[in-house]
Amino acid sequence: MLRIAVCDDIPRYTEDLANIIGSWSDVRGIHVQLKKFVSGEDLLFDLECAGDFAAVFMDIKLSGIDGAETAVRIRRQSSVVSIVFVSGYERCLKQMCRIYPFLYMEKPVSRKRAYEILDQIMEDHKVKYESYIFKYKHSTFNITLGEVLYFASEKRKVWVYLVSGREYVFYEKLDTLEDALADCSNRFIRIHQSFLVNDRHVEEFHPRYVVMRNGEMLPVSRERRAVIRQSCMDILDVMMNRC
Repeated sequence: MLRIAVCDDIPRYTEDLANIIGSWSDVRGIHVQLKKFVSGEDLLFDLECAGDFAAVFMDIKLSGIDGAETAVRIRRQSSVVSIVFVSGYERCLKQMCRIYPFLYMEKPVSRKRAYEILDQIMEDHKVKYESYIFKYKHSTFNITLGEVLYFASEKRKVWVYLVSGREYVFYEKLDTLEDALADCSNRFIRIHQSFLVNDRHVEEFHPRYVVMRNGEMLPVSRERRAVIRQSCMDILDVMMNRC
């Protein structure tokens, strides 16, 4: 199920977009819980009381707190909400760098464009909430793969390092773990005999090392450099296609 919010102070636009989202959910066979708001204040109150939305579709120009400020406050609470600005004021997007990442649709909303964005949000949702289960010392752990910076092997143990700073350990061979994660939506790259990294959290690619989102520098072995170079090109292609 996807929990989606639509926020616009003009009811006609809210209803039009709600109808498009409803038809998309029917076509894709995906259950959507849709909530409609007329102000940023109402949206933020619901977010605080009922938890994250998978996506928020919001006009930039709102009475009271505008869409930009509402989005900033959403980002402070959650980094996983997909924010989509729906507006005729494309020039306002220059103010939005502090809210990145976000998506944009022009008014009046095109059904084709809305379907493309909803499909993208669904794929992102799968990546963000994909999990991995492991056991260690009679306890079972379930971690969100999107929160994993990297796995590191040491002797017979694998250490897991998360974006939050938390760490876990379990018994496994890194080769076996790499094979188990091969079909996941989150893409993990073997950069070294001892390191398997989440490419979504790589800030910089270099021939001999990568820089992770937390500032750590991890070594790239000589035989893995071609793989890293190709991964970098793949990420650039994805970014260009989303523009």
